[in-house]
Amino acid sequence: MIRHIFLYKVAPHADPNEIVRILNELPKKVPGIRTWTLGKHTGEPGASGDLWDYGLVCDFDDFKGLQTYSDHPFHMEVVEKLTPMFSARAVCDYEFANASVK
Repeated sequence: MIRHIFLYKVAPHADPNEIVRILNELPKKVPGIRTWTLGKHTGEPGASGDLWDYGLVCDFDDFKGLQTYSDHPFHMEVVEKLTPMFSARAVCDYEFANASVK
C-alpha cells in the first residue's frame, strides 16, 4: 500500500470550507483511492513547531495507483484551482505493508 499525506495552510484570502469541499470531490471522481480522510488540525500549538491547518491522508494499492491519481485530469484541475488558496503545502508518500500497532 502507498500512503499519500498532504498538509496545507489556508491563505488569508481563502475560504477553508471551500477548499475542503473541492478536495472531497476527488474520491468521487478519481478511481483507485482506497481510503480518504481529511480534517482540520485540532490540537493546541506545542513545542513541535509551526502547525499545518489541515491534513489529508489517502491510500492506494501501489505507486502506479498514486501516479494515476496524480495524473488524472480532475486532480490536475483541483490542483490548479486550489494552489492559490494555500499559503504553504507539503506532501509525503510512503509504502507500507499493513497498518499495525506495536
